[in-house]
Parts: sequence; C-alpha cells; structure tokens
Amino acid sequence: MLHVFSRLCCQTAHVGRNWASISYSMQRNLSAEVQSNRSLAQVNGKEASAFLQGLVTNDMNHLLEGATSMYSMMLNTQGRVVFDTIIYKRHEESYLVECDREKLDHLVRHLKMYKVRRKIDIKPLEDFSVWAVFEPELDMDSITQVDVESLYLNPKAESEVLLHLKDTVSDVIVTRDPRMKYLGHRLVVPDKSHITDIVSDVELGKEIFKFLRYKLGVGEGLQELPPTKCLPLEANLDYLHGVSFHKGCYIGQELTARTFHTGVVRKTLSCPPISLVELSTLAYDTNIINEKGKSVGKVRGIEGQYGIGLLRVKECLAAETLKANDMVVKTFRPPWWPIEASKEKMN
Repeated sequence: MLHVFSRLCCQTAHVGRNWASISYSMQRNLSAEVQSNRSLAQVNGKEASAFLQGLVTNDMNHLLEGATSMYSMMLNTQGRVVFDTIIYKRHEESYLVECDREKLDHLVRHLKMYKVRRKIDIKPLEDFSVWAVFEPELDMDSITQVDVESLYLNPKAESEVLLHLKDTVSDVIVTRDPRMKYLGHRLVVPDKSHITDIVSDVELGKEIFKFLRYKLGVGEGLQELPPTKCLPLEANLDYLHGVSFHKGCYIGQELTARTFHTGVVRKTLSCPPISLVELSTLAYDTNIINEKGKSVGKVRGIEGQYGIGLLRVKECLAAETLKANDMVVKTFRPPWWPIEASKEKMN
C-alpha cells in the first residue's frame, strides 16, 4: 500500500558521535560535491517541532523518534508546492530547513508569517554548507526488485552509515539522503571546515550529482519543481518518503490527501527520467512530442544524456517514439518505483 512508503524514514548518524569507529562495509569510490544551489534556515525553540508540523507534508515525529533528516515539502493553501525541503535535526529544539538558495529569503518570510506568538527563532543559517557524498558510478541494472523492496519495507536494514568518517570535526550533521539510499549521504558542514577534514578517500569537483539525480529521476529546486505550479504527488513525494497520510492537519493537506486516495496521478515533474539518444542540450520548457505529433511533456533539465521534465506518464511510456527539437529521446520507468504504485502512475 502506498501509505506504507510515506511513513518510512531512514535511521541516520547523529552529531557528536565518535566517527573513528565507523568504516566502510565495502571499499567504494565516493564523490563529494557541495550543493551550492541549496541553503539552510534555522528554526530554534521549544515549540519548533510543533510549529513545523503544521507546515510540512511529512511527520515531525520521525525526527523526535531518532531520525536526523526528513524529506518534505511546504505547500500553499491550494495544495501546490512552494518549497521542497530536507529538514535536519541539529539538536534538541533546533532544526535546519534546507531549500533552494534562491528561495531562502522567501522561506524565512514564509515561516515568520505563520510564527504568530510561538516562542521560536527563525533565521538564515550562515557559515554552513550542504554536501552530497555518493557513489558516482551507480549501475542502474544492479538495482534489483529485492533491493527496492528492502529499501521501502525495511529501511532499518539499510541504515548503516557506510562513510569513512574522521573524528576531528564537531558540529557536523551526517545522514543518509532521506529520499533514497542511491543518492548517498547529506552532510551539513561548517564553512570553516573542508569536506576532506570529515570524510577520507573522496573525489572532489566533478559536479556530477545532478547527473545522478536525473539518472534516478529525482527533481529538486526552483527550476525543476516550479513553485505553485505542481502538486506534491506529481513530484513523487509519496515514493520519496516525503509525506505522511496519518499526521494531523497541515497547510495544503486536503488536496494532497484527495489525490492520494483517488490514486490518479497522470503526470509527474521528475519521473520517468529522460534519456537522450545523442548527447546534446535542450532548452528549458522544450516540448516533447510523440509519434502522433502530440505534446506529452516539457523538459525541466538536461545533464549529459539524462534529464527530467513535466511528463504525462502513461503517454510517454506507451509512445513508440519521442522527440524534442527533432532529437530522439526515450523515457523509462526507474527501478526504485515500487510495483505497488497506482496504475495511473505506472502504466
């Protein structure tokens, strides 16, 4: 059942732990890349968790019960996405909200607008950066259905931190990416420290994390998930552990719950991924046309031979040929999509 997936949140590593005792279960080549397009806002205070609970799609109890990070979105009153976020628990009564860098000021204003008389402090978190540490050479064919089922149905089996971390830096948050394990780990790091002070044996500077996201069909940020233009389930929020259908009310809940229970999601903003037959670039909002000359989607981003877009899933997967500006493109169902997905979303 779909609602099972929405409540899962991987167990993660915590600030202040002795990292010297952690090592690889397998030696792997890792890349580390600063997420320069992402920023952080800090929410402090005794009422911080209750405050965020009424604004985000996911359940803050995940963080109260031991998780360190949680994927979520903030919606407007019409149930459309305003911010895609990862929320980190820094310590008791302190949370960090990650968002698109260009939307940080908007996020702070949004939070303060709903603060009312709550005893909380909201401000941008300066002097900290978000890093992704991941396996750059992900073999899509190696992702088996057993692997996918273990990810969704038994996340604790996948919760071991595989990074080789040093014990010389404090005030660092290390967590498995809460969206899916194939995206690796997220690190919140003080700017005065360098990633090599924290993680050994990593390659820097290749700028390939976006390629990995596109290869997996995971969208994020201002361009890929245009604010107020898409519904959360169109961005696969349910499949990426970003929504709870059992928590109390939050802004935008009504339409999200209705869409979920009807089981009809005809188009998505990030899946299925786009694969280009020839390496090239396609402009933002380029139409994708099927063999009948009908537009079945628009490009939202291209990196190398992979991209994501606003696509009508059924038409894209059923099309004999797809073209964008006379360039042949293909779409495919990513292996992490659960087989229990609704027919309208998968067929």
